[in-house]
Amino acid sequence: MKLYFYRSLTLFWLALLPQLGHSSTLLNSTLESLRETKTVAFDGVPLLSGRLLAEFYARRGNALVWTTPARVAELLHLTHESQTEGFAPEDFHVATLRALSAPDALNSLAEPARIAADLKLSDALLRYVHHTRFGKLDPLEVDPQYNDRDPVPASLLLKDMLGAVDAVDMQGFLATRQQHPFWYNALKEALTQFIPQADIADLPPLASGANLVKGSRDPRIPLLRERLRILNGHKSTAFTLPDADLFDAQLYAEVVAFQRRFGLFPDGVIGPTTIATLNQPVDVEKADRIRINLERMRWLFNDLASDYVFVDVANYQAHVVRDGAIAWSTRVIVGQTDSQTPMFRDTMNHLVLNPTWTVPISIQKTMGQVSANYMVVDRQTGRKSNGGNVSNYRRYSVIQPPGPKNALGRVKFMFPNRHSVYLHDTPNKSLFARSSRALSHGCVRVENPVKLAEILLHESDWDRARIDQVLDGSKTRYVNLQQGLPVLLYYLTAYANAPGKVSFRPDMYQRDQRVKELFAAPVLSARIAFPDAKMLPLVAPPAPVIMPAEDDGTDDAADEEQLQEVNKKPPSPLPAPQEPVRLTQMEN
Repeated sequence: MKLYFYRSLTLFWLALLPQLGHSSTLLNSTLESLRETKTVAFDGVPLLSGRLLAEFYARRGNALVWTTPARVAELLHLTHESQTEGFAPEDFHVATLRALSAPDALNSLAEPARIAADLKLSDALLRYVHHTRFGKLDPLEVDPQYNDRDPVPASLLLKDMLGAVDAVDMQGFLATRQQHPFWYNALKEALTQFIPQADIADLPPLASGANLVKGSRDPRIPLLRERLRILNGHKSTAFTLPDADLFDAQLYAEVVAFQRRFGLFPDGVIGPTTIATLNQPVDVEKADRIRINLERMRWLFNDLASDYVFVDVANYQAHVVRDGAIAWSTRVIVGQTDSQTPMFRDTMNHLVLNPTWTVPISIQKTMGQVSANYMVVDRQTGRKSNGGNVSNYRRYSVIQPPGPKNALGRVKFMFPNRHSVYLHDTPNKSLFARSSRALSHGCVRVENPVKLAEILLHESDWDRARIDQVLDGSKTRYVNLQQGLPVLLYYLTAYANAPGKVSFRPDMYQRDQRVKELFAAPVLSARIAFPDAKMLPLVAPPAPVIMPAEDDGTDDAADEEQLQEVNKKPPSPLPAPQEPVRLTQMEN
């Protein structure tokens, strides 16, 4: 994420006219200025997208949006609730919202300040719908080499914003606009175990002693009740206390709920393990890791269908998800640290049975004469060549035909992307026995590719017998899926299963620290696609250059001729601010 330095350019508001009829003119002029200004701030409060806010107001007839303190209070409540998603209220101008939610706070403002206040409130709503649906950070700015995502569609943001302000229940509307995948909900639930609890710090630890079971009487039970009230997320006293020292049925239910949330055996017994968990200090570092992985999840799951392939890179697993649940899993091999598997989402559209393998130029450069197991093609004539030094990659291409020793194995799963990364078989099956499987050159090798093909082609009238018939031969066969299937390649260093038990994975690619730093910093703008915007080349370095591994030959690789870097153009100068906007422009 870029660092921005503020340069205040104080622009004077037009002299206010006492007639009420000029309010619309002033607001219109302000919105027109926002439409043409790339980055802008009001009173030091940055707006995520002036153009989108101008369009939002235009859809509402350029009228003020926030007219009652109650409506502002709803938005303020959303900012506080955003902590359950891993955000900080400061991500949504919480101080401004708090001040403007006071009675008569809006009505007491002069016209220019009133317009500025309305725009800041609308920007808080824009940030909320953008961040909760697509993530706070732009993944390409976090890491343009290994992250991919298209710009956020302006139409979706506007639809959410307009629906929210028109809804009777703003929070209810925003909660139902999109269904989150199960793995996001599980990690979100797990975050509650690690969020710092100020009330807990003031309580003495629960003393050790005899096990506490349902029906026990013990002087430790009142403290146990209070700790469970806080840790189980009850806002106020959640227990009736007919007998404070009694371990009753209500307390038993709370103990079981706590044990399940923290991955303990849910027997309802307060023994040494449960006491240690109740007393453990909050792990801020783990909470931060959960937050940044929730953020990563948001980058790719918008409008995700119920069927998809989920590649869990950091856990060396691939899952087929059907109807929103994992239906089948297999072990995979992913990229080494110097040729990392990228994180992106695309659509699988076909499989290749008995694939050929074109040797990448990066590898071909190191080759001289090749054996009869490879076919050499003269690039100038397009014909097979009987010899020649194949290191001359401008003259020759080298192709490995289908067969048991083919670097891609017997099946390749294609979802075209700029990294030339895909899923495929491998002849080196022994590598799947390793616990750490960051061994490839970027692509994802699948342990059980034929079974995966059988599952994915089931609806295309390809059963296992038909697949095996093709694989028994040597002819390459391309098979289209009946319907494109989303493929998500996620790099997640924290993941929770359905009961909410979190597993923390090693950050093998060393990506966490940058995400953590940027997620804690303010975001000043967003990459948003408007309907009339021209499609521009993706601004990013090339996908990783793929070289042969020392231990298992050359399997997955990408042709360097396809990996062209698109140079970033220098940013266009900001347009001159137009009156009557009183704002701060931001420079890179």
